[in-house]
Amino acid sequence: MKKLFYLLLIVAVAALVYSGCQDTPNLTAPPATEQPALSSFAKAYNDITLSGGFQAGHFNDWWDLTAGDITLSFTYDATGLVDDFGGNAHAWAEIGLRSPCYGDFNPTWMAEGAGVWLATDYDWSVNTFNPDPIGSPTLDIDDKLILQKGGGNGEGSYNLPSTPPSPGNNHRIWFDRDGVDEWQDDSPLAVNGGTYNTVGIYQIVITLHADNATSGTAYMSINGLDQGFETDGNWNTMELTPAGMTFTGDMAHLQVFYGLYGYGATHTVSFTDINVSGTETTPPLAPCFETAIDIKPGSYPNSINLRSRGVVPVAILTTPAFDATTVDPATVEFAGAAPVHWAIEDVDGDGDMDMILHFKTQNLNLTAGSTEAYLTGYTTGGVFFWGMDTVNIVPQ
Repeated sequence: MKKLFYLLLIVAVAALVYSGCQDTPNLTAPPATEQPALSSFAKAYNDITLSGGFQAGHFNDWWDLTAGDITLSFTYDATGLVDDFGGNAHAWAEIGLRSPCYGDFNPTWMAEGAGVWLATDYDWSVNTFNPDPIGSPTLDIDDKLILQKGGGNGEGSYNLPSTPPSPGNNHRIWFDRDGVDEWQDDSPLAVNGGTYNTVGIYQIVITLHADNATSGTAYMSINGLDQGFETDGNWNTMELTPAGMTFTGDMAHLQVFYGLYGYGATHTVSFTDINVSGTETTPPLAPCFETAIDIKPGSYPNSINLRSRGVVPVAILTTPAFDATTVDPATVEFAGAAPVHWAIEDVDGDGDMDMILHFKTQNLNLTAGSTEAYLTGYTTGGVFFWGMDTVNIVPQ
């Protein structure tokens, strides 16, 4: 099925859903003793149903594409999208893998750099999902499913195995929910239950490969069928296939995200049977996850005698962007050590509650040459955070 053009999301949508940290982040490398451990396996996630309006989110795990290919598979159910009002009500859905410090819908707008994802659309005709009258319409289309590496981009962003000369001449990008006309049914590329009679439910597999630390390739199959583009004018064959695209981002730290944006009605989509196979890694020390800590509050320099058999106090401070009272103390590590005691109190005297934790000096993985120490942890909601402060090791 073919379509030459589809409307882009309005720029205001991109502005609405961008996170506060949208530039390509500078990742702070952890000390050698805190390098992430890797594990390769397949992981199943809970089903996701989105409704709106706008709704978006992500899973907390991080995946390292540089350690091996990643496969994201799921079932996309679009039967809750509303088509009753034409252009007066419409919606788009996304799911894929993005780099840290980007939002969960349109991580970037009209530019790459944050990963790659499935972007969905559908025909703007009133009641496009309704059963088609026999013999009409010809070349009916309903759902559009493409890979995207920048919000607002269309099928012209596909560039593997090569850039299509006419991106609108494509195969298996548009799908029909019900029967098709006789011309389509006779095409060897039309598949009952695959390209037509889909009933608005699609089995999706996205496969990613890293070429280096900042770039990779992505391919997507839909209902077991590869996508492609027409180049020789014979619509019974498909030349540029399997079709995919290159993309950029932080290949060592990718997170599964999902989102829905709609207007004019309450739209609903679901992603079920979500599975990821690849190499899981620890969270990056990215700037958007950093929060303020204070080693030995009230003391400067923060002198630590590694021969001491006492404890080192470290405060996690509440700021306008972070509530320290939501920290799960059982997840906190400071210089490789777990806390032996913690409490909630106003450490810095600013009127809000902070968390103070104590760590046995003998458990710290600091050395005589250490000048800074890192703290990592999670909130009770599973949100990763980290902080860093200077240390002065004594005696020298």
